[in-house]
Amino acid sequence: MNLSRRDFLKAAGFGSAGAFVIPGSLNEDLSAFARKPVDSKPIVWDKTLYQCCAVCASQCGSIVRVKDGSVKWIGGNPADGLGGYGKVCVKGASAMRHLYDPDRLKSPLKRTNPNKAKNEDPGWVKISWEEAFDTIGEKFTQAINNHGPESTMIFSRPDGPCTRLQKAIGTPNQVQHGDTCYTSAHYAWRVMATGGGRPYTMDMENAKYIMGFGWDMPGKSKLCQLIPFMKAKDNGAKVVIFDPRESLTAGMADEWIPIKPGTDLAVLLAMINYIIQQDLYDKDYVEAMTNGFDELKEHVSQYTADWAAGISDVPADVITRIAREFATTKPALLATHKRDASGPNWANSFPTAQAQVILKALVGGIERKGGFFLPRTFSLPSVDSFSPADFPEMVEKRRVDGQHLFPLANAGRTGAFGHVAEGILSGEPYPVKVGIWRKYNLFVAPDPDRLAEAIKKLDFFVVVDIMPSEAAQFADIVLPDMYFLEGSGYTSRARNALWPQLLLREGVGALWENRGWSAIVNGVLDAIGKPEFKVDWAGHRDACLEAAGTSMDKMKQTNGIHENKEDPVGRTEFNTPSKKIELYSTVLEQGGYEPLPSWHEPYTTPSQQYPYRLVVNHLPWLVHTGMTNDPLLQELQPENFLHMHPETAEAIGVKESEHVVVDSTNGNSIKVRAHITPGIRKDTVMTEHNHGHWSRGWSNAHNWGTSDGDLMQARTIEESLSVESYLPCHSAAMLDICVNLRKA
Repeated sequence: MNLSRRDFLKAAGFGSAGAFVIPGSLNEDLSAFARKPVDSKPIVWDKTLYQCCAVCASQCGSIVRVKDGSVKWIGGNPADGLGGYGKVCVKGASAMRHLYDPDRLKSPLKRTNPNKAKNEDPGWVKISWEEAFDTIGEKFTQAINNHGPESTMIFSRPDGPCTRLQKAIGTPNQVQHGDTCYTSAHYAWRVMATGGGRPYTMDMENAKYIMGFGWDMPGKSKLCQLIPFMKAKDNGAKVVIFDPRESLTAGMADEWIPIKPGTDLAVLLAMINYIIQQDLYDKDYVEAMTNGFDELKEHVSQYTADWAAGISDVPADVITRIAREFATTKPALLATHKRDASGPNWANSFPTAQAQVILKALVGGIERKGGFFLPRTFSLPSVDSFSPADFPEMVEKRRVDGQHLFPLANAGRTGAFGHVAEGILSGEPYPVKVGIWRKYNLFVAPDPDRLAEAIKKLDFFVVVDIMPSEAAQFADIVLPDMYFLEGSGYTSRARNALWPQLLLREGVGALWENRGWSAIVNGVLDAIGKPEFKVDWAGHRDACLEAAGTSMDKMKQTNGIHENKEDPVGRTEFNTPSKKIELYSTVLEQGGYEPLPSWHEPYTTPSQQYPYRLVVNHLPWLVHTGMTNDPLLQELQPENFLHMHPETAEAIGVKESEHVVVDSTNGNSIKVRAHITPGIRKDTVMTEHNHGHWSRGWSNAHNWGTSDGDLMQARTIEESLSVESYLPCHSAAMLDICVNLRKA
C-alpha cells in the first residue's frame, strides 16, 4: 500500500468528507458526493463566531458561520498555529450535523417502564428540570443518609464540575476511562519525569527521524499531529512505523515493519541495549538531564536484538539498523499518543511506556527541538481557590472499582472502567445505590453487556448526554447536555502546547431545554441540600481569563486566540525526587514496583483453540461513538469489517465481504464481514471501533455493524493485582485477547 500525499490526506479526512475504499461488494457509487455547481454570489453571514472544536481532544481553533439562525459552515481558524493550523478535519466540519441531529435529547426525560433491558422501551415521558432535580435530590439524599456518601458513584471525566460534585458528596467513587485509553503512558511519564500527567506536545515539524509503535494519529485526522507530520516529511524526515497492520500512517512511512502484537516492549528493550552498548546515546544530555543510567545499562544488557527478534518477528539486523538510525539522526522523535503500543492494550503496557520514555531520553528527545515537550500553559486559578469550600471528610477511602488497591493510579484518580462492573455486581467493598453518568457510552468498557448488568443493579441511575446512548436506555432520569457549539467560554490548550494558548468559544446558545454540565452540577448540589458548594462558573471563567491577561471581549479582537507565542526553552529540571528524568524510577522502587522496564509476556498467548490476535482501528471520521449517527459519515463505511490476510482467509474458506464469526477468549462472539488485504500479519485480524449500536434512539446508527467491545476481556481485580509489580497503574489490557475465526 503506497499512498500518495493526496490520497493519504483524503483518507485521513483532512478538510473534507474524506475518501475511503469501502471493501468488496459494498463499494458503492459515491457520485452523490461530487461537487455540484453553486451560486457564486457571496453569502452574507448573520454571525461569525470563534470556537474551539471539541469533537475530539485536539482542540483545533475554528470559525463558525451562522445564517438565518443556524450554523451553516465550520472552518479552521488561521490564527491557531498549534491545533488545526487554519484547517478543519472531517469530524470538525461534521459537527454542525451533530448539533442539529434530530435524535438529540431536547428535554429532561423520566422512565416509566421499570424493566431495564436492551429490547425494553424505557417509556420516556418529558418532565421539567424542577421535577428532574427534585427526583435526583430525593434519591441521592436517601442513598447518602441510609448507606453513606460512598453509595454514590460518578461516571465522568474529572473536570471541574465533576470534581466539585464528588468532593461535595464525599464519595471516593469517580470513574473515568483512563484504564481503557491512556493510563499506562500517563503514569510512566508521571513517575519518570512530570510528577503529573503525560505530555501530548511534540515538535514534530522539526524532527528528522520519526519512529512509532502502533502510532497512527496522522491517519486519524488529528490535525495537530497530521499537519506537522506532513511538514516533517516535506522537510525530508524519515518515518518508520512498527505495526501489525499497514495503517494509513504506516502506508506513508518510509518503512512499515509488521511486528507481532504485544511484543513492542521486546524491540524497545533491545534498541535501548544496542544504543547504549554501541555508545550511540547522547552523553551530554544523559549526564545533565537523567538519573539512573548505570542501573539501566546493566539491566538491559540481557536484551539483545537476536532475543527480541525471536519474540517479535522483527529481524535482528532491522532492529539494530533502525536503532542506529534513530540514535544518530538528530533530532529524532519517538511519536506516541494514547492507544498505540504504550496505551493500555496489554499486560506489559506499562513497561512498554517506560521503555519509550527511556528511548526518548537516550537520544535527547525530551525538552529539545524536534522532540517531546511538557505543555506550556497559563497559570490559572483553580476552582477551589476561586470558590473555597469546607468539604466533608471522605471517610471511606476504598473504591468500588478497586482502584484503592493500586496506590499509584489512585493518586491520580483515573478510575477503572475495567473493574467497576465487578465491584457493583459483587457489592464489594460495599453496595452502590445511585449513579450519575456523563458523556460516556457503555462501549467505553470491555464486555459492555456486563457493565450494563451492573448499572441495572443500581437503585437509581442518571445519564447526562446529548444523544440517547446505550447507557441512557438504562437510566431513570435523562438530562439533555449542551453540545460544544452551543456553549461559550474558553479552552486552555493542553495538546500540542508548545506555548501557552487560550481559545475563545462563542456558542449559538442552547437550542432546546438543554443545559451545560456546570449548570447541571449546580442544580444537583441544590437538590441534595449542598448549595454552599455551588460555583459561579462564569465568574471563575472570567477570573481565569483575567489571570492570563485577557477577557472574552479582548479575545474577540485577537481572532479568538490569546497566546504567549515564543519558542519553548528546554526545561532543565523535572518533577521527580532527583529533579531529573528518572530512567531508574525511585518512585516505583519505593512503591514496591519494578523501577526499570523488564520483559513480560501479555496475559494471553495464541493457542490452537484461539490462534489469532485482534487489533482495533478508529476510523478517521469518527471519534468514540459521538459521530456514528451522522448519515453522511455513515455512508463512508456503514459497518465494520474484519481485516485479514489472504492466507488467513483461505485457511478458513472465506471470501471478500462474506461473514465471519469471531470467537473471543472471553466467551463472546460477533459476526462481521471479511475484508481481505495483504496489509496485515497472517496471525492478526483487525476490526473498527464505533459500530454495533443497539439503542433505538439512534435512528441511523442502530444495528449497523458489531461492537468490538463484545470481544474484550474484563479483567478481574485479582488478575490485575497478579501483575501489579510491573503494571502498577492497572490497565484494562483491551487488546490482550486471542480469537478464533470461522466462516459464518
